[in-house]
Amino acid sequence: MRLLYKNKYQYYQLERANDVEKINIPEEEGGFDFFHGLGIVGYDKAFKMWLRKFPRPILIVAIKDNRVVGWIFVEEWPNDSKEGAPVHVLRAIEVLPDERRKRIGYTLVILTLKETIGYLITKPLTEEAEKFFRKIGFMSPDEFRNPPVDLTKHPKYMIFPVYKRDFVIKDLE
Repeated sequence: MRLLYKNKYQYYQLERANDVEKINIPEEEGGFDFFHGLGIVGYDKAFKMWLRKFPRPILIVAIKDNRVVGWIFVEEWPNDSKEGAPVHVLRAIEVLPDERRKRIGYTLVILTLKETIGYLITKPLTEEAEKFFRKIGFMSPDEFRNPPVDLTKHPKYMIFPVYKRDFVIKDLE
């Protein structure tokens, strides 16, 4: 585990599958439930499986009182941008219901931007998620004169443009 940032929460990047054994992931009532809606049981097993992949994805957790209160999962997109820059896809982000609206999700996205180069894309699953990503600076492909990432076969994906990166990272600092 590597500490990336600290305020009233500690933000760690998990680097190995056995890092998952060092954290407490609440799944009981009021805990994480995104996966449960998809029929997947066991966050610890899912996290370990992801961390065994190659290339290794980015998995960052926010911890308070030795308990995970938020997490983000990002992996490499198979295709580079049109100008050859790497593209990463934000596959999932989740914050405990009691911890929402405390900038934890925002901080997780900004830390992801610090850990990656090139473009970050995502597909919001809800209207609320789309509003969240737009507030950070993500844009739909049709908002670009010439979209940097070809998402014609991936409807509803959004792109975080490279030129906004430094601005939002400075906001965290």
